[in-house]
Amino acid sequence: MTVKYLLGVSDLVVLSITLVIPLLIGFKFKSSGSEHGSPSEYFLAGKNAGLLVVVTSTTVTILSAIVMISTSAEIYKFGPMHVYFSIGLCIGSYFASYMFTPIYFRCKVSSIYELLEMRFGKYTRYAISAVFIVQTMLYMCAVLLGPVLALNAVTNFSMQMAIIAFGAVCTIYCVMGGLKAVLWTDAFQAVLMITVIIIVYVVGISEVGSVTEIIRRASEGKRLNFFDFRLDFETRYTFWNCFFRGVGFGLAFWGCSQLEVQRALSMSSLSRAQSSIRWSTLSLFSFQIICNLIGILIYAVFYLCDPVLMYRDTGITKYDQIVPYFIISRLHSIPGLTGLCIAGIFSGSLSTMSSALNSLATVTVVDFVQPAIPSLTEFRTVTIAKFLVISLFYGLLCIGIAFFLAEVDSLMQAAIVFMSYTEGPVLAVFLIAVLTRKASDKSAFLGLSIGVCLVSWLGFGSLFGGFRHPHLPLETSACPAYANVTSSLLNNSTTICSASSNCTLETVVQQKEIFALYKMLLLNFISTIGCLTTVTLVLIFSLILDGNKNVIPPDSKCLSPLVEFLMKSVPIQEIKEKEIQMKNINTLNLSQQSGV
Repeated sequence: MTVKYLLGVSDLVVLSITLVIPLLIGFKFKSSGSEHGSPSEYFLAGKNAGLLVVVTSTTVTILSAIVMISTSAEIYKFGPMHVYFSIGLCIGSYFASYMFTPIYFRCKVSSIYELLEMRFGKYTRYAISAVFIVQTMLYMCAVLLGPVLALNAVTNFSMQMAIIAFGAVCTIYCVMGGLKAVLWTDAFQAVLMITVIIIVYVVGISEVGSVTEIIRRASEGKRLNFFDFRLDFETRYTFWNCFFRGVGFGLAFWGCSQLEVQRALSMSSLSRAQSSIRWSTLSLFSFQIICNLIGILIYAVFYLCDPVLMYRDTGITKYDQIVPYFIISRLHSIPGLTGLCIAGIFSGSLSTMSSALNSLATVTVVDFVQPAIPSLTEFRTVTIAKFLVISLFYGLLCIGIAFFLAEVDSLMQAAIVFMSYTEGPVLAVFLIAVLTRKASDKSAFLGLSIGVCLVSWLGFGSLFGGFRHPHLPLETSACPAYANVTSSLLNNSTTICSASSNCTLETVVQQKEIFALYKMLLLNFISTIGCLTTVTLVLIFSLILDGNKNVIPPDSKCLSPLVEFLMKSVPIQEIKEKEIQMKNINTLNLSQQSGV
C-alpha cells in the first residue's frame, strides 16, 4: 500500500513564509528608486548591480531543481561520468567571457540579439530571438514541473495547485521588481537551496553510518567509475560527450544566451562583468559537484532496496522523485523541516523561472516591440514588459505547458533536449558573427533555420522515441516486501533472481525498433552536431549567395577581441587597402567582360 506523507500546519507555515519573502522583495524594488520606470532600471538593474548578488543569481539560475533532483537521479542510475560536464563548463564559460562579453559592452546592447542585426541584419536577429523565446519557455516549464511531480508522488501536495501557486508567485515578483527583484530573490533562494543540500548530506551520512561505508556501497554498485573514455555514441554518459557538452554549454550559455548574459550586462563595467562570469562559474562548478555526489549518497542509502522498483509501497515511479522521497520519508516527523526542504527544492525552480521571465520580457520588448513601435515612451515600454509580456502571456503560458510535460520519463533528458535543440545552431551563428567577416543576413538565416530544424527532429525524436539507455544494477534484495516488484515496472528489463527470490534490475535489453540516430545522438551529442552542422551550412550559403566575400570591415566593433589580437600582425589600414584593390580589380574585370 502506497504511503503519502501529510504536510503539517508548521510545514505549510514555513512554506508560506518562503513564498511571501520573494513577494516582499518584489514590492520593495517596485517602490524604491526614482528611475524604476526606465527600461535600463527594469531590464538591467540600472547597470549598477553588486558583484556578489550577480554571481549568486547567475549560479542559481542554472542550478535549478533539475540539477538538484534530476542530475542526482542520473548519477544514481548511470554513474558519475556527468562530473566531466562541470569541468567542461568552466572552460567554455572562461572563453565566453573574453570572446563575447567585450562585444556586448562595446555595442551597448540590452538584448544580445541586437548585435546580430548590427552584424548580419534583421532576419537573423528576429529568428534567433524567436528561437530563444520558444527554447526558454520549454525549459522553464520543465524546471517548474520537476519538483511538483516529485513532491506530488510522496506528499498530499496537489500538483495543479503547486504549479499555479509557484508560477503565480514567480510571475508577480518579476512584474513588480524587474531584474533587481530577480537578483535579490535569487540570493534568498540560494540560501534555502544550500540549506536543503546540507540537510540531505547530514541525514544521508547519518543513515549509512560513515563516508567509508558510502564509498564501499557505491563501489560495489559500480557508481564510482570515473574513467569511461569509450567513444560510444549510444552510451548515455562518457568522458567525451559529457566534457564537450560542458564546453559547448559554457560557451553558449555565457556567450550567446540572454538568460545569463543579461546578468553580466547589469554590471557597471566590462572588467566587473567578466569577473562575475568567472566567479559564478567556479561557484556553479562547486554546486554541480555537490549535487552529483548526492546521487552517490542516495544510492548508498537505497543500494539494496530501490524505492522505484518498490513503487507500490513507496508511491514513486520515476527516479526524478527519489531525492524528495528520501528527504520527506526521513524528515516528515520533524515539524516544519519538510516544509523548509520543499521550499528549498522549489527555490531552485523559482530562481531559474524568474531569470527566464525577465530575459523573455527583455527580448520580446527590445527585439520585437520597440522596432515595431519606435515611438514608445519609456513608461509604456516598461508597462508592456511587466503586464502584457510577463503576466498575461509568458507566466500563464508556462503554467499551461507544464501540465503537458507531466508524462516525460526523465526531466533531465527533457531539459537537455529543450536547451540543445537551439543551443548548437545559435552558438554557431554567434561564432561566425564574432570570429569571421563572412556571411550575410540571408546566409546566416538560412543556415540557422535548417540547423534548428535538423536538431529539433533529432532532439524531440530522441525524447519521445521510446529509447531507454541501459543503466547500472538496481536491487531489491533487502526490501521487506520485494514481491511487490511487478512485471509492468520491470518492462523491457532483465531481472536476475537468486534462489531466495531477491531480484536485481540490471539492464534494458528488449525494446521496439528505434531509429539509430535517436539512440546515438540522445542528450550530449545533439548540441555539438547542431553547432558543426550550422557552421557548415552558413559557410556554404555564404559561398553561394555572397561569393565568399567579406561583408564587414576589419575594424568592425562586432568582431571579437580574439580576432583583433590575431589581426594585429597586419595593420587594419593595409587590410582595407588590399580589399579596395581587389574590389577595383573585380570591377575592372567585369567592365572588360561587358565590353567584350
